[in-house]
Amino acid sequence: MVIITEANEGAPSTDDVEIDPHEYLELAPFVGKEFITIDDAREFYNSYAYRRGFSIREAGGYTSAKGEVTSVRWLCSNEGFSKNYKEAQKALENSTSQTTLEKEKAPIRTGCKARFRIRFEGVWKVSVFEDDHNHPLVVSPSKKRSLRSHRSMGPEDKEIIKGMHAQNIESAKIHEFLGDRHGGKKNLRFKKKDVTNVITSENQQLVDKNVEATLVYFQKKQEEDPEFFYDVEVDEGGQLRNLFWVDGRARRAFQEFGDVVTFDTTYRTNRFLMPLAPFIGVNHHRRCVFFGIAMLRSEHVAGFVWLFKTWVKAMYGKKPRAIITDQDPSMRIAIKEVFPNTVHRCCQWHVMRKAREHLGAIYNLKPDFKKELKSVINHSNTVSEFEEKWRAMLDKHKLMQNQHLKNMYEARSEWVPAYFRDYFFAGMSSSQRSESMNAALKIWTNSHSSMYRLVLHLEKMVEGKWQQESDEDIASLTAVHKWSTLIRYEKDAFEVYTSNVMEQFKNNLKNTQLGRIIEIERDAIYEVSINYHPAFGSLKKPQTYEVHINKMEELVCCSCKGFEFEGLLCSHALKVMHHVDIEHLPTRYIMKRWCKDANANAKR
Repeated sequence: MVIITEANEGAPSTDDVEIDPHEYLELAPFVGKEFITIDDAREFYNSYAYRRGFSIREAGGYTSAKGEVTSVRWLCSNEGFSKNYKEAQKALENSTSQTTLEKEKAPIRTGCKARFRIRFEGVWKVSVFEDDHNHPLVVSPSKKRSLRSHRSMGPEDKEIIKGMHAQNIESAKIHEFLGDRHGGKKNLRFKKKDVTNVITSENQQLVDKNVEATLVYFQKKQEEDPEFFYDVEVDEGGQLRNLFWVDGRARRAFQEFGDVVTFDTTYRTNRFLMPLAPFIGVNHHRRCVFFGIAMLRSEHVAGFVWLFKTWVKAMYGKKPRAIITDQDPSMRIAIKEVFPNTVHRCCQWHVMRKAREHLGAIYNLKPDFKKELKSVINHSNTVSEFEEKWRAMLDKHKLMQNQHLKNMYEARSEWVPAYFRDYFFAGMSSSQRSESMNAALKIWTNSHSSMYRLVLHLEKMVEGKWQQESDEDIASLTAVHKWSTLIRYEKDAFEVYTSNVMEQFKNNLKNTQLGRIIEIERDAIYEVSINYHPAFGSLKKPQTYEVHINKMEELVCCSCKGFEFEGLLCSHALKVMHHVDIEHLPTRYIMKRWCKDANANAKR
């Protein structure tokens, strides 16, 4: 049995203790009871309300001409009537459902007359106390804690909520964690909704700061990192139009890995609906590396021109040799203006996604067409071969008049692989590295995220990428080689390549063991066919490639253009080199960007 005394008249205990109803009179307020402060009176009545099983709310009081509070009163939360009381009562009477009190969307007031009032007479005294309730009282201790006036949250819990929210942990999981921390949810004095309210309040404070807080944050970053760069463009009314930022390490990394980048503006999950536009490249571990991030208010030519020029300035004037984007016409115009000597390729994945949308009916009617379309696009080694196969395919399936296929063909030089085999793209043909970043960002943010919060999450993502790179640097330097073949080039490659690049190179070496070689001209021209096997790679129809080689000068060139496109010797070239007894991997075919020390300058 628990008796409320002067020492424990505060918040109710978290122990599930039931009190004999006959003893409520001993615990109840009475006219004339004295309190030192208003808070003492409020805590006492709320504690009593908890024991009885109802919630209270303050209903104001009286103030003297001097502005001093002389009287305060509290009511049962069911005092008065809701506006929709009659409708709710009628619906309740006609309902056949067994809706519980917990599932009611809003409490229905019943005109309860219970009240508690104090007046100041040198000390605060109870002047009115009415305790007759015209509604059921809550009995379960766990449900009592859900009543509004009995819900409370300490400052420590609030700080935990803010900290966990900053790590993008959702409200329900935060509530679960706090429940475990307090020995079970039954001991919590607040609900999941209260957790959400704390988060909403925190977000609102950030929204109010927003752009100003973001720029202050960037200024602080510049103090910590002198090479941190940011720039903003405002409209005629002084409102933010475009924003770009990049850290110093990324600016240095671009000097090593900025030969090819992808740029995408499809991600719009922020409360301003401003497209998020990251510049992403590939580092020496074949991982994504950020070369700057922008937020654009509009995707017009002028906006892209401003961004591209700002980005070049941030990259110390260096421009990429190749860039992959979607088929946005405004972006295309801006690229031609700012990067006239950069090879521009449109994302093949986006092109094929549109094809699925427009050619879905044909795919269903002609099951073999989809497979043949992909083969023509991906397995044509030259432009002339592609165009010949394309015409034959349309003629075979009687699709010469299909408008979407006409559009794809007219834009072929912007996206078909055969048109880009002579250019280095680090093995990329799409902007899906940007897409993967967008997918990751959606886990961290939502449509209510403020700009400041969005920037903080992006910075965490970028920092995570740098940490991953550092971890893989160490792993590559300390790796122990496990032989996959008996070909001597494997040892040469292991000494210079990072672990991830080495894995790709070993796959190329494995495939040489499945190949067939025909000598066309001794030590000069060979035909190579690789019969793919599931144990070594994807199962594909064997193709024949022509390899030209000069043993004396250690020069090799394959018609698949694998080295030109990816920066690694293909299995066809490696097979011929091994066949003519070139002893070591020629240094001219080892790109520094794939080597263990490729980022030495960027790490300084």
